[in-house]
Amino acid sequence: MKTLTVYFSYTVGNTKRIAEKVHEAVGGDIVRLEPAKPYPTDYNATVNQGQEEVSRNYKPALKPLGVNVADYDRIIIGTPTWWYKMAPVVLSFLSENDFTGKTVVPFMTNAGWPGSVIKDMTELAEKKGATVEHAHEFRFSSDEKHFDKMKTSESELEQWINSLK
Repeated sequence: MKTLTVYFSYTVGNTKRIAEKVHEAVGGDIVRLEPAKPYPTDYNATVNQGQEEVSRNYKPALKPLGVNVADYDRIIIGTPTWWYKMAPVVLSFLSENDFTGKTVVPFMTNAGWPGSVIKDMTELAEKKGATVEHAHEFRFSSDEKHFDKMKTSESELEQWINSLK
């Protein structure tokens, strides 16, 4: 089974960290989703822009992936939670691709407020033709000094990764 891991991660890199662990275990290719127009480097400016984008279901244009999604059987998709929703960049990716005949494995990271991210990702992927399996939430600290501290246990992460092998 040919696997593509795609993810969006902005600041601390929690989603990137999970995506890289998955990629290391299951192989295939890995791509970081990037908006065509980068987010501001200032964290607060990005927070404000992200909140506005989420509130209107904005789908930013994406930089080319460098791979053809049609070439893969399984797509593992990771997103941080932005205001209880998937990041707009991930919304764009899911909306723009046809997943007919593919397996999509969504995962999300959050700091204690998961919102409807997994449900929304699952529904959109299925609407675009995917079979969705092994969706998972990974929780991190909400303490701004320790955003990178995972609250989900390492054993839970390892069990989930093993389920993808």
